[in-house]
Amino acid sequence: MARHRLFASITVGLQVVVLKIADMTRLSIVEDVKADVTIGEDIYNQQMIDFQTVGEVCKALAGFVQIMKDYGVTEYRAVAASSVQEAANAVYVKEQIRIKTGLTLEWLNNAEERYLHNQAVAYKTDGFKEYIQKGTMLIDIGSGSMQLTVYNEGQFIFSRNIKLGPLRVREMLGDLESQSANYVDIMEDYIMSKINGYQQFAPKNVKYEHFILVGTDLLAFKRAFIKSSSDTISRKRFDELYGHILNIPVQVLAKQYNVPYDSASQLLPSCMILKIMLEMTGAGSIFLSEADLADGLLISDELKNHKREIDHTFSEDIVTSARNIAFRYNCDICHIGAVEKFALHLFDRLKPLHGLDAHQRLLLRLAAILQDAGSYIDMNAHYIHSYYIIQSSEIIGISDTDRDMIANIARYHSSETPTTDARSFRRLPTEYRLVVAKLAALLRIADALDDSRQQKVDKIRVSLAHDRVVITAESADDLSLERLTFEEKAAYFEEVYGIMPQLKG
Repeated sequence: MARHRLFASITVGLQVVVLKIADMTRLSIVEDVKADVTIGEDIYNQQMIDFQTVGEVCKALAGFVQIMKDYGVTEYRAVAASSVQEAANAVYVKEQIRIKTGLTLEWLNNAEERYLHNQAVAYKTDGFKEYIQKGTMLIDIGSGSMQLTVYNEGQFIFSRNIKLGPLRVREMLGDLESQSANYVDIMEDYIMSKINGYQQFAPKNVKYEHFILVGTDLLAFKRAFIKSSSDTISRKRFDELYGHILNIPVQVLAKQYNVPYDSASQLLPSCMILKIMLEMTGAGSIFLSEADLADGLLISDELKNHKREIDHTFSEDIVTSARNIAFRYNCDICHIGAVEKFALHLFDRLKPLHGLDAHQRLLLRLAAILQDAGSYIDMNAHYIHSYYIIQSSEIIGISDTDRDMIANIARYHSSETPTTDARSFRRLPTEYRLVVAKLAALLRIADALDDSRQQKVDKIRVSLAHDRVVITAESADDLSLERLTFEEKAAYFEEVYGIMPQLKG
């Protein structure tokens, strides 16, 4: 019998650190351990993680390491939630954890964290595929921020992060609770001030039917709102209990629902956030999902090893996220569609030449979609503005390093050549600079094939033989402009690959 493979996921959040050990043969949890920490309170009160708190975190993580040893776990992934990095001393804390526990923490940005969380929700929610056929919002209420992700007709539509969470609200307004008779009104005004901007960017013409709630203290929610085996709360039931919670002191709330004081103190701001979002969207039901970031790490490992499938294709969410940015900046959809098609065809046919993988193909695709975003600011040197727009945008599922690479590929798709003297190029780790150069050279050729922006080329054929790259363009139109631009941009391709490509047809 084959030996079962054990894998551990470790997450460091604002209020809790989590260890999950899974038997990856069946993706079943064999160990689930949590330890409470006060990282969030430290950050919101003093912008730094206190030395004593660091000690508590290291003690908990050292215990996790021992548990992993007891199980014989050798493979793991340990991450810190994006909110942890708000601490001024976050880098030092990361190093102290490495020295004291041997664990190397990976910093997740918000886009990566939400992508992992969404995968976990999809895997652990029965009927997820059916849910998202109709307007569905995943509302991930973390301690210090919340993420709103919208699906409709089975497709990812939109995602937005808002720096608003129950712990952040409590720490920001805590002093006013005993000083003001209108504390609830003040809290509602504060929450509204943070959420109002969402409506400016929210997708239009989506009729919401479902909320899937993740990330908040679900134990408190379940004990307060759910009296059956179902994990779904009707809008009517929520409204009834929300009115009840408004008038109960926190101490009484904790005792009545048998939850810790900290959980009870965050129940009202969490419910208020949810109430406001329900009113904005008109959704009729709330499903509580217990999926967390640690689950997301496990699912990600499974998907990476191609051992399991999820009904929803999350890689397409990444592409849709990029298309949303392109749409926001009024990019020529027909042009970027043609460039994307040609770039991917070149990548696939020239794989023996560049030797890159599927993930790098995705980076090329995203750069092709976003290359002209800078034209919204200035048609001249638009590639420079595209670089800054991409660097300032959140593409769900994309790391900071990947975003740097996409931005550089887009920047150098035009006339500039990346050199080690260029600050944007120099920011990249050395091993990624060659990847950017290879992909930028492909994107230049793809862009040249639609230089007139009239989609004159119907399709291309690419042949690689005897150190020759021949691109045959099929078209019924005059390709004089495309040929001229191709010749100009082919020089960089030759510089990178050592072969001068030829355009025929």
